[in-house]
Amino acid sequence: MAEIVDRDVVLKMLRGFTPLQRVLLATAGTLQGTLSAFFGTPVTIGLVHQDEIDGRIVREVDLVCAATTIAVGHAMTEAQVTDPDIRRLLLEGEMGLGQISALLGTPVSFALDEAGRQPRAFWRVYRLWGEGFSYRIREVFPESLYLGEPA
Repeated sequence: MAEIVDRDVVLKMLRGFTPLQRVLLATAGTLQGTLSAFFGTPVTIGLVHQDEIDGRIVREVDLVCAATTIAVGHAMTEAQVTDPDIRRLLLEGEMGLGQISALLGTPVSFALDEAGRQPRAFWRVYRLWGEGFSYRIREVFPESLYLGEPA
């Protein structure tokens, strides 16, 4: 689990979202665990695209509900990584960012920069960082999946 840098800012930013949306937008660790609990089945990473550009890793993944293969979220990440173990796991493209930190026991800090709505979706932009890595992530969630009880 990541340390939230400024909890009061996060809570103020999330006013107007539903309780479930606030939970997702403020989750400061591996979101896969939270989504798996909500949907009652594992949520995994589906690598859409990944490139290394000028030492940065840019990747796009879908968060996929294993039971239905429905994408329950989409994440775009720009990563600066100097730790060789984190870099290797990230480039393998099989694990979420939070999973990598948890696996390696790496302390993480979390800052929510923005959260908002667009037609039929809600989103967040946040940063995760720690020793040997810094991520800037934008996640988008299809609103229809988070209005009531999961399918």
